[in-house]
Amino acid sequence: MKAHPSAGATTWLQRVGWLVLIWAASVLALGVVAGLLRVVMNLAGLTV
Repeated sequence: MKAHPSAGATTWLQRVGWLVLIWAASVLALGVVAGLLRVVMNLAGLTV
C-alpha cells in the first residue's frame, strides 16, 4: 500500500519546520548566553 502523494510534501515541510525551529532556538540561546556574559563582564568592571 502506497502513501498519499502529498504525504512527501508534508514530511518535507515538517522537516524544514523543525530545522527552522531548532535554528531559531539556537540563535535565541546564543543571544541569552551573550547577554549573560555581558552582564557578568559589566559586574566585574570590564566595560569599554
